[in-house]
Amino acid sequence: MKKLNWNERCIQHGLEQLPVVKDRRAKEDIYERLERARRAARWKRRWLPAVASAAVLVAAAFAAPRLIIPEPADKQVASSSAVQTWRANDVSSHPEAMMATEVSNEAVSKAVIALPDRKIGMVVPVVVPLFGRFALEERLTAALDELNRSSLRSAAKWLDGITMAPEAGDRGTWAVRVPADHRIFTADREEQQLFFMAVVETVRQMGGQNIRFFTGAEEGLDLSASGPLKTTKVDQQKRIYYINRLSSFGHAVLISVPSSARSFSEAVQRMKKPGGRGLEPAIPPEVKVDHVHASGRHATVSLRFSASLDAADAARMAEAILLTAKEFGLLEVTLAANGRSSIGPYPLGERIKVPAGPNEELLTAGGR
Repeated sequence: MKKLNWNERCIQHGLEQLPVVKDRRAKEDIYERLERARRAARWKRRWLPAVASAAVLVAAAFAAPRLIIPEPADKQVASSSAVQTWRANDVSSHPEAMMATEVSNEAVSKAVIALPDRKIGMVVPVVVPLFGRFALEERLTAALDELNRSSLRSAAKWLDGITMAPEAGDRGTWAVRVPADHRIFTADREEQQLFFMAVVETVRQMGGQNIRFFTGAEEGLDLSASGPLKTTKVDQQKRIYYINRLSSFGHAVLISVPSSARSFSEAVQRMKKPGGRGLEPAIPPEVKVDHVHASGRHATVSLRFSASLDAADAARMAEAILLTAKEFGLLEVTLAANGRSSIGPYPLGERIKVPAGPNEELLTAGGR
């Protein structure tokens, strides 16, 4: 048998690809559901046998003259469907089976929320796992709930009470509604600009192309330091990811910057140069890009390390490459490097799905 050369990071990466299941219901709700199911099961055990017997006798009385007549095929199909329906309904009489079904149907999705960071004068995109099924317009609220339970709660406060949702009949245009008493109306000019950047980047990450702003139900925002704001277009220019080590979040973060690169290959080469304003190249000088090839929705990136690299920086570099690939419409990337089996949690020589967004580690970095 072929020996699998898996290390701890490869195993960790594999485990991270598995779906995460998290039941967020209150214990009272779970208990109430179990009680209802238990009462229903008790009623069925007590009364269904009697009802079923009576039904059999009545059916026999009407069906006796036709017992020797073959049943048509379409009626056989209907009968089979009825049996299947009965079996499906019978699951509800077993609370354990019912709960297992509900939990297994819990969808795991992710939303990317851009948070203002005044210290660096930029917004930091953070991918937030969401546990449960959420419509597109519900993701922001669910993501903010998660952020408010993390060390990022202070930055997330700037988005409290705000709703962002695509308009009916035009999924490309998003309506952003801000409460009339929101803190943004009394903020200074820099804070208002960062707030605007955070909203635009969040909508961009969700696929929006245009934004209409509302104060409550009235169209437009009247910002004391920045002036009136009604509509804006979301810049669809592709982004390149860089590293910033000066963030107020206390950790190095990945930040996307618009780029004029015409291809993913060109973008990767540009990732070796600084982005200005404290943005370091995601691919450090110790790493050379040997080859980049994109075909369809897949790309291959070959790297050569001339010196050892900090594990965290190596993982950040790989994540930046994957996220930049996503900006150029790619879905999977295969990484290769000399003398290595993995880069951070990412295995080499295998197709890696591009992540939903960056900086997920910030959710747990500072504790809850």
